[in-house]
Amino acid sequence: MPGVKKIIVVGLGYVGLPTAALLARAGYDVHGVDIDDKIIDCLQNGDCPLGEPEVASIVCEALESGHLQASKTMETGDAFIICVPTPIRPDKTADLRMVESAVKSMAPFVTKGALVILESTSPIGTTRNVIADGLRQQGLDPVEDLDICYCPERVFPGKTVSEILHNDRVVGGLTPRAAERAKALYESFCDGTPVTTSAESAEYSKLMENTFRDVNIALANVFARIAEEASVDVQEVINLANRHPRVQVLSPGPGVGGHCIPVDPWFLIEGRDALTGLLRTSREINDSQAERLLDRAEEAGLSRGTKVAILGAAYRADLDDARESPTEHLLSLLSERGYSWVTHDPYVTHMHMHGGVEPNLTADLDVAISEADAAFIMTDHAVYRGLSPEKLLKMKSRIVVDGRRMLHDRSFTDAGFTIIPVGAPVMSAKG
Repeated sequence: MPGVKKIIVVGLGYVGLPTAALLARAGYDVHGVDIDDKIIDCLQNGDCPLGEPEVASIVCEALESGHLQASKTMETGDAFIICVPTPIRPDKTADLRMVESAVKSMAPFVTKGALVILESTSPIGTTRNVIADGLRQQGLDPVEDLDICYCPERVFPGKTVSEILHNDRVVGGLTPRAAERAKALYESFCDGTPVTTSAESAEYSKLMENTFRDVNIALANVFARIAEEASVDVQEVINLANRHPRVQVLSPGPGVGGHCIPVDPWFLIEGRDALTGLLRTSREINDSQAERLLDRAEEAGLSRGTKVAILGAAYRADLDDARESPTEHLLSLLSERGYSWVTHDPYVTHMHMHGGVEPNLTADLDVAISEADAAFIMTDHAVYRGLSPEKLLKMKSRIVVDGRRMLHDRSFTDAGFTIIPVGAPVMSAKG
């Protein structure tokens, strides 16, 4: 891209690092910055801190080429891309401290003519009120001297590289000139179509996308709860309803997770209570699915204070990402109700829990289920698709809560198990 040779990527996580590597592969000199010592040490040793194979391959290739370097020290560049986390606080308000910190650390290194892009999912107005105002304090006019844009990431973990390269991009500029410059940058290394708009419209579009998904998942979970009360199988009914050419009901589950869907709707809800009742209710429904599963297990005979095996910590199948996963909600509930537990996951090695709750992770399924009074299937990992009654015979009691609808045959009930499927009646040897 004319005028841009060196790019600074601030934040080397799930989005920033693969973006930096792909820019390096396209021939740019990329300097990645992060405050995490482990990430920087790993990259400076020529390794990738992320486990996704395609990402790791591209990152290592970029490091070896010399076009990608990483450190904790900011540098001057022609373009700056901010990819830092934007979590929510316990009171469900946006925590923009990492964006603010990124701008503060960048500001002395941003010079006239620079292109500045925020990719982090953010409340409407963040680009103008945080990025532009922060750089204005350095004596730079954000309209005349700089080109400032918002371009939200749209990645699907497990397919990160393909998503960055091939998804269309929404490019929101504080000015049309800024949007056109950012559009040219993305066109230089991505195949998806970049569409230009204002910064506020781009911010809103990302929040709308994930809120749409959250509301539709909540609708499926409400359908599941009705089916449980009515003693019908919600999946059968969904299959029937989806035969309508303009209906596409999603499948229910134990809740939602990840860094987007459980967080982004709150950015729209904040300060708009009178307008966003539907969004708040949807969030509450999805966050309470784990409680619904535990309540049903207790109704089926699970006693508090006993041991529970949790199958799956990740929020999606065959990933190592446990951020905001339904299992986090379940662990908190188990702790409140006096249970003990072991969490099995073949990929996840760390969970960031609150309130001192320990996930008790293991990669050994036998250790997790041994002497357990119940098992909760919370993630649809491939390893659980082949579960047989024989594999679970080490359990002390035989209650299995199937939050992912992975156990379909009668062999479990024939072996004396009680199966509690989300969205369907309890299945037992008695009926």
